[in-house]
Amino acid sequence: MEIIVPYDRWSLDVADLQSEFPQVRFHLIHDLGAAACETTPSHAHRLYDRRRAVGLALAKGRVVAMTEDHAVPAADWCRQTLIAHEQPHAVIGGAIENEVDRPLNWAWYYCDFGRYGRPFTAGEGEYASDVNVAYKRTALESVRDVWCDAYHETTVHWTLRSRGAVIFLDPRMVVSQHRSAMSIAGAYRERIQWGRVFAETRAAASAGWKRIAYAAGTPLLPAVLATRALRNMVRQRRTGAQIAGALPWVVLLLTGWALGELSGYVADGTR
Repeated sequence: MEIIVPYDRWSLDVADLQSEFPQVRFHLIHDLGAAACETTPSHAHRLYDRRRAVGLALAKGRVVAMTEDHAVPAADWCRQTLIAHEQPHAVIGGAIENEVDRPLNWAWYYCDFGRYGRPFTAGEGEYASDVNVAYKRTALESVRDVWCDAYHETTVHWTLRSRGAVIFLDPRMVVSQHRSAMSIAGAYRERIQWGRVFAETRAAASAGWKRIAYAAGTPLLPAVLATRALRNMVRQRRTGAQIAGALPWVVLLLTGWALGELSGYVADGTR
C-alpha cells in the first residue's frame, strides 16, 4: 500500500508532517499550471483539482483511492475498498458521514454529501464524491487525457459513463467529515464558488441551448435541492429537532449555490 500527499506553495505546512509520517510520500508540486493564486476563487478550486491530478499520476496501485484532509477514513477503509473492488465496477464511491454536531456543519454536509450518508443500499449511482472514491487503475488510464492536468470528478465520471462504465456506491467504504467551525459568510461564499465551478464544468460539456436552459432553471434550485436534502435527512433518521435546526441553513446555503451556478453559466456564455 502507498499513501501519497500532494501539496504546493499554498499548503507548505503539510511538509511539516513528513517527520511524523515517514512512510507517506509527500510530493511538492512546483508546476501549478493555471492555478496560480489561492485568493482567486476559480484558481483556489483548481488547486484542489491540480493536487488530485498529480497524486493520481504518481500512484502505482491497481486500485487508486482518494479522500481529502477534512475526512477521517474508518479504520478498515483500505480493506473495505479492496473488497469493494472485487466487484467489476470501474468507479466505486463510498459513504460520507458528518462528525461535527453543529447546525451549520450539518447544513453544509447535506448540501454536499447528504446523498452519501448511511444507510443506503449498494448500487449504481449518478455521482460519486472525490472525498471517498476508488478507481481501478485501468479505468483511470483510459481517461488520463481528461484528468492529467486537473482532476474534476464530474468530468472524469461523465466521460467514463459515456464509455459504458458504471458509477457504483458501496456503503462499506466509510469516511467521516471533521470540518472545523465555519462562519455563515464563509460557508455561503464557498457555496457560490463551488456552484460556479460546477456550472462552468457542466457548460463546457453541453450544447449552447442546454446552457441557457440550465441558467433559466437556477431560481428553482434552492427548492429542488432542499427537498432532496430533506429526503436524505429523513432517510438517515434525523430527529424533527435536528431537521428543524439544519434545514433553514440548508436553504440559505443553496441560494448561494444557485447564484454560483447562474454566474458560471453566464460567464461561459460571454466567452
